[in-house]
Amino acid sequence: MAYWTSHGASHRHAVDGAAAGMATGTRAIDPTIWRVVGTPLVAATRPGPLSGMGVAVKDLYAVAGQRVGAGNPTYLADALVQEHSAPAVQRLLDSGADVIGIARTDEFAYSLAGVNAHYGTPPNPRAPGRVPGGSSSGPASAVAAGQAAIGLGTDTAGSIRIPSAYQGLWGLRTTHGRISRKGIHPLSGSFDTVGWMTRDVQTMDAVTQAMLPDRDPAALSGEVAVCVLPRQMVDADVAEAFARSCERMRSTTADTHHHTKAAANTAADGAVSETTDAATSAGEDSTGTADTAGTATAKAAAKAAAKATARNGTWDELSLDADMFDGFLDIFSVVRGYEAWQANGDWVGGHMDAIAPDIAGRFRNDALINEAVYRRGLERLERARAMVRSLIGNKVLLMPTAATVAPTLAQQDDTQTAARTRQQTMRLTSLAGIGGLPALNMPIVTAQGLPCGVCLIGPAGSDKALVAFGKELRRRLSV
Repeated sequence: MAYWTSHGASHRHAVDGAAAGMATGTRAIDPTIWRVVGTPLVAATRPGPLSGMGVAVKDLYAVAGQRVGAGNPTYLADALVQEHSAPAVQRLLDSGADVIGIARTDEFAYSLAGVNAHYGTPPNPRAPGRVPGGSSSGPASAVAAGQAAIGLGTDTAGSIRIPSAYQGLWGLRTTHGRISRKGIHPLSGSFDTVGWMTRDVQTMDAVTQAMLPDRDPAALSGEVAVCVLPRQMVDADVAEAFARSCERMRSTTADTHHHTKAAANTAADGAVSETTDAATSAGEDSTGTADTAGTATAKAAAKAAAKATARNGTWDELSLDADMFDGFLDIFSVVRGYEAWQANGDWVGGHMDAIAPDIAGRFRNDALINEAVYRRGLERLERARAMVRSLIGNKVLLMPTAATVAPTLAQQDDTQTAARTRQQTMRLTSLAGIGGLPALNMPIVTAQGLPCGVCLIGPAGSDKALVAFGKELRRRLSV
């Protein structure tokens, strides 16, 4: 795979400072997207199912030989060079992917907009003139622009799902705790998760199989619940796109109810064949032996997804009220706020002048949360998490990923509008966060052609099955 070429003997190119306007090879390096790039920056450790794919790594992950900047130049200057890559990064390298470079993050991952006061706002290739979404903004823009196949990020309050929805990408927030967070700069241990973004569902499936080689501990029942929300929670254009997509998926599913069991099995076998072919062609190790365990898992997931949508009575509606989401937000603000200050306060407290005003303001509020309030918040979180998991059961819940399309840059510059959009969107993203559940953004578009998303939320531990289910739903949308 061709990357940017390097100058002289160096195989990496720093983007910060005076080098920001330079170019390598035939592509200019956009300093709003990248902090440092290479040819590659870190090569794959061996051939694998992700060979030929390049990764943009969010600037929160440890990458061997590099520093973690967390979206702040002063913090970067103080940071130490990492001796080892984070386990999530290493797993990609061991699966054959190359790390192209380290991509920008919103400062300390404490925003959903994708704006960074120090480095600028990465572009949104799918919606020019609009924010890219954050905080995994750099990896998302790199993937959307075709500069990387995989964007490795994190998701605390929606930092994978929101940039994916805003930029028309597939994005998976994994089950909380399923992938090690070692080597990742923390925001909130109760909610931080590993996640990734891709341009298409086939790549999403391949990455998910590589990152989660073990069998899912949870299965999907095949039931789908379409979330019905109060009108004020979602903008009209997004609500219409969501309803239209769900109706299309539901109606094509209903058509299969008239098929015979043999026809359903044939469709399932077709899905298995497609997945197996992809896994076999891309899943050979250095000895040339196919990854049979991974292929078997992919076959099982594809067959389950295809058959699940052919069962009778699988689609229903689930009405949720705004008060429940407001309660989730309150819990989230307390627990995340306290943990954010505990994780970052020692450095942040002495460098408030080096932090963007909106981010500094959030940290100042966090510093006021005492341990007693936090402990009560944890108790509320435990009860709410149990409630959400009971609500989901083994179903797949469908809801809009974000409450709005990506705001324009002018809208983001308006403080009140930006705050309202953040609050509106975090209401929706809080459900998976509170539940510690996997959530997958499936890209759709509004009637005006702007990217938005359907969010698939599944039971804890159903990550691979959820992606397979999303793959099947995408197929039905294209029928």
